[in-house]
Amino acid sequence: MTDYPVFIVTAVLAFLLSYYGCVLMKQTGVVDAPDGGRKQQASAVPRLGGFGVMAAIAIVYAAAGMAHTLTPELITPDWLPGHHAAVVAALLTSGALTLIGTGDDINGMGAVTKLLLVTAVCVIAPFFGVATPAFDSPFGNVTLPAITLAGSALWLLVFTNATNFMDGSNGLATGSLAIMFAGLGAAYGAHADMPFPPGLAAILAAIAAFLMHNLRGTLYAGDAGAFGLGGLFAALGLVSGLPVWTVALLALPFLADVLMTLVLRARRGDAWFEAHSDHAYQALLQAGWSHIEVALIWWGLSAVCAVAAFVATAGGGALPFVLFWVFALVFAFLWTGIRRETAHKVAGGAGR
Repeated sequence: MTDYPVFIVTAVLAFLLSYYGCVLMKQTGVVDAPDGGRKQQASAVPRLGGFGVMAAIAIVYAAAGMAHTLTPELITPDWLPGHHAAVVAALLTSGALTLIGTGDDINGMGAVTKLLLVTAVCVIAPFFGVATPAFDSPFGNVTLPAITLAGSALWLLVFTNATNFMDGSNGLATGSLAIMFAGLGAAYGAHADMPFPPGLAAILAAIAAFLMHNLRGTLYAGDAGAFGLGGLFAALGLVSGLPVWTVALLALPFLADVLMTLVLRARRGDAWFEAHSDHAYQALLQAGWSHIEVALIWWGLSAVCAVAAFVATAGGGALPFVLFWVFALVFAFLWTGIRRETAHKVAGGAGR
C-alpha cells in the first residue's frame, strides 16, 4: 500500500508543476481569438493550458517510475488503476492525443485531418493493451477479441471527442473530468479493495491548478487538454478492470449532452462536423447563464454519477448496467427540458 507521504508529495508536485506550467503557456502567444460566432469572449485568450497540465502529469509519472525502479516499495502497483503494462500504454495513448491537440492549437488542422489522426490513435491503442477484457451485461459477457478491441477503440474515440465538444465553457469540461477521475479512483478502490490511487490524485491536483487560471478566464485548455485529459480518462477506464457500465456511468454527463445533440442535428439534417452551438450547456450560456453557473450544473451531474458509480461497483451484479440506463434516461429528459426552456427564453429576449 502506498503511504500518505507519497500520496501528498505527488499531489503537491503535480499542482505546482501544472500551475507554473500554465503560467508559461500564457507567454507562448498561442491564443483563442473571438470570432463573433461560437467564440464570444471579449478578447483573445491563451489556449495551451491543457499542454501545461498534461506535461505536469507526465513529469510526475516519470518521476514515480524512476522512484519505483530505485525503491519498489515506495511506489507500489496500486499507484494507478490497472496492470502496469496496460497503464503505460494508456499513458502513451493520452500523450499521443495531447500532441495531436497541441498541433491543432498551434498551427490549426482541418476537422477531417484531426479526426483521422485521433481515430488512428484510438484504433491502434487497444492492440497494445488499452482495451477492456469483456463487455459485461445481465445477459452475459462478451469476450470475443474482435468485439472487445473494436468496442474499446470506439469508446476511446467517442469519449475523447465528447470531451472536446464539451470544452466550450470555463471550468465545465476540466472540472467535470476531475470529478470523473475522482469517481474512477473511488470505484476502483471498491472494486479492487485498494486505496485511492495516488496517480489519480496527481491528475486531480494538476487539474485544480489549471482551474485557478481557467475560472478567471485567463487560460483555456485547448484541444491539447480536451484530447489529452479526455483520452487519459477513457484509457484508464478501460484498463482499470472496472465494469464497462461503471466507467460509462461516470462519463454520462458528457455522453448524454453530446449524443442528444448529435441526434438533434441529424434530425435537422445538419452536418455533424460543422461548428455549432446546439449543446445544452451552450443553450444555457445563450440564455444568460454565467460560465460558473453552467459549470456548477455539470459538476453536480458528474458528482451524482460518481456516487452512483461507487454504489454500483460496491453492489456489483447487474447494478452498474441498470444504473447507467436509468441515469441515461433521466439525463435525456433533462437535456430536452433545458433545450426547450432556453429556446423559449432566447426567443422571448429576441422578441423584446
